[in-house]
Amino acid sequence: MFPIDASSIDKSLPVPVGTQLHGLLSYALAFGNLPYGTKLQSVRQLAADIGVAPMTVSQVYQQLRDEGLIEMRQGLGAFTTRDPRAANDRQPINTLRADIEAVIGKAEALGVSTMALVSMINAQSQLRRPTLGLSVVFVCIFEVPGRDYVEQIRPTLAASDTIALVTLDSLRAPGAARDACAAADLVITFAHREAEVRALVGVESVLGLRFIPSQSTRQRLAGLDPRSRIVAVTHFQEYIAIMRPSVREFAPHVSDIRVTWSSSPELGEHIASCDAVVYASGADHVADLVGVNVRCFEYRHAPDPGALENTLAPHLADLRQRRAAEEARLSGARTGESMGAAS
Repeated sequence: MFPIDASSIDKSLPVPVGTQLHGLLSYALAFGNLPYGTKLQSVRQLAADIGVAPMTVSQVYQQLRDEGLIEMRQGLGAFTTRDPRAANDRQPINTLRADIEAVIGKAEALGVSTMALVSMINAQSQLRRPTLGLSVVFVCIFEVPGRDYVEQIRPTLAASDTIALVTLDSLRAPGAARDACAAADLVITFAHREAEVRALVGVESVLGLRFIPSQSTRQRLAGLDPRSRIVAVTHFQEYIAIMRPSVREFAPHVSDIRVTWSSSPELGEHIASCDAVVYASGADHVADLVGVNVRCFEYRHAPDPGALENTLAPHLADLRQRRAAEEARLSGARTGESMGAAS
């Protein structure tokens, strides 16, 4: 994860330093590799490091706490929220470990290789696809990348599951989008939007996933010419401060990186003087302003494969298990009622 220091805040920008700091920290907590449970710098230390007032840092920490990205521990300071994977021992898949070990041992005793055993399990699983389908909704910021995210999430779901897409803006007023979330078994969104989505839809079944810069984004940044003059464009002013370190993380060989936002009156001037344009999702119209000889691409994210495997998959398994238990309970109750009526 890129460092946050005095160079991270650009006081020459017409964006409040508190807004810039919140964007930096929320991005680092939601998209970066900062381990959960990590102690953040104290208010006074961070304020001194980046050259802002302690009150500004304190207000940002409070906002991050309200968004569920950090927790404040009395007398200890601020910490990143607990890692959902810390509860792995309680996840349904872990109850199978002893059984898996026993099957592997039996296969070895019979002379069946591990690879052959895996192939047998895969083949058998195709015959036992879950019939209990779950209804999932993914809440995105922008619809176009949101559709790609849904396709990247879909392989983690069962064939019988459904997944729908709604935008965060569509949840701000009562309507079909809210109704879909309320009726879903699970609502998925970005980690830093989890608290906001939960408040908007009024349900607890919201899961925030970690996203990371996509493979294509990393490759394109790494392939930039060291002499390039880059303009990094964000859609949200709040996240303007993350653009330079985000680009530099994968293009450390490039030194000339200027930042702006998509509605800035100086956008055209910046683009006219650069060799490459990197724009954040939502700022797609910027590409129409770029000349044919100027490299231009989107800084796109993708669901973290680790989050899909270690967070989403076990969560779905748990939901499916609880749904099956509830349906069995209701079926038993109906049977009991029928027998009582017959007698």
